[in-house]
Order: sequence, then structure tokens, then C-alpha cells
Amino acid sequence: MRPNLLHAVDKTENDTVGEDRAPQSLDEQMMRRCLALATQSSKEREYPFGAVVARKGEILAEATNRVSRDCDVTRHAEIVAITEAQRLLGDTDLSDCTLYSNVEPCALCSYAIREARLGRVVFALRSPVMGGLSRWNILDDRGLSTTMPQVFEPPPEVVAGVLAEEADSVLRQVAPVVWAFIRANGLLLVEPQNGVPRVSNRVRSSGSLLRWLTRALRLTLSDRFGRGRAIKSSHRRGKIAKK
Repeated sequence: MRPNLLHAVDKTENDTVGEDRAPQSLDEQMMRRCLALATQSSKEREYPFGAVVARKGEILAEATNRVSRDCDVTRHAEIVAITEAQRLLGDTDLSDCTLYSNVEPCALCSYAIREARLGRVVFALRSPVMGGLSRWNILDDRGLSTTMPQVFEPPPEVVAGVLAEEADSVLRQVAPVVWAFIRANGLLLVEPQNGVPRVSNRVRSSGSLLRWLTRALRLTLSDRFGRGRAIKSSHRRGKIAKK
């Protein structure tokens, strides 16, 4: 993880000097950072996964897998990045942030994403066996937010397949044995990029007053007493935004 709080992504480690490349979208820039992190993770003898949490177009936190390093099966790259982002903001609410990962978040990471209320999730390779969207549909489960609106936001926007072929190629290069196992068992798939519409857009436009009241209740009760929300978190967010 980077020591500074926010940094823009201008050129990633996968860019070649002088290469005639079409302008990258922000999602592509962030995904290439994930691919660089996945490469780093493999060199550290971890599974080749990398994740980034971005806010307002800048990286807030990033991580590689740390299961082997920390001897902890919960230290997936997505969870490590989410934890660091929350620590830096002094707040468990990441609703104005996007999580990027080179693979579809698993069920464990997907539930953490929903609890952290990330507004957007972008990944490259689908995971039909372990994915929190493709297999268990945690990311798009509307029952969480309708049953417990005091805790959960509506489902995040999900964009799948960003640089999927490039992600598969990087995986094959940096971890050929892992890649062969994944391919043989159909664990990850290369599919065209597509987006999953976010239902919350309709909620915001048709029930703004209800949403405001729900958020006020969430911040006053659930977040203050059940999630360790820092009293001065909004002030800390303002300080970070100015840097």
C-alpha cells in the first residue's frame, strides 16, 4: 500500500514508453494499476490479485493479497484495500468510492464491499465458481438494503470485463502454474466488458426525502454505535480532499 493518502494515476507500470496507445479511460488506468499489484503479489509468493480503492479519480488505498504474509485467510487484496481506505478516512462509509480488482470479488470480499457501501465495483475477470456476483449475487442483492436500510446502501454499480484479456495475459505471464489450474477448472472467465445497472439511481431520484431520512438515521444510530464511526470523520474527509 502507498504511504500517501491520495495520488493520481497518470501512467501505470504496464505502459510502454513511446507506445502508440489509445487514451485510457479512468477505469482502464485503475485496472492497469491492479494488474501491476497482481504482478507484485505473485512476486511476493501470494496469489496474483490486486485491488485499488479510488475516490474522485484518485487512488485512496491499494493492496496485494496478504494471506501468506499475515497467515490469515481473510487478507484478500480487496479487504486489505477497503480496510486501509476506511482507516485513512476515519469512516466505515465508502459510498463515494470505487473498488477495482483484477478478478471478481469473492463472497467474503463482496459482503465487505456491501457493508462498506462502496458506490462502484469494477473488475476484469469473472469468477463463476467463487464470485460474489456471478455465483452468489451478493453485490446485486437488493434484499440487504431493503431489509436493513439503516446499514446497507442499495447495490453498487458493477462493471465487469474491464481489460479482461489483458488481465488474463498478465496472469498467465506472472503465475503460469496458477493460470493453468484456473483455466483447467474454469475458475476465471474472460468476457466482454459490460455494466450492471445500479438500482439506487432510481431510489435517489424518486425518494430523495426518504433516502435523506434513512441516511440521517444510519449516521446517528447504526454508524455511531455499531460501526465505530469517528465523530470527526467528515472533518477528516475534508482535510484529505484538500491535499
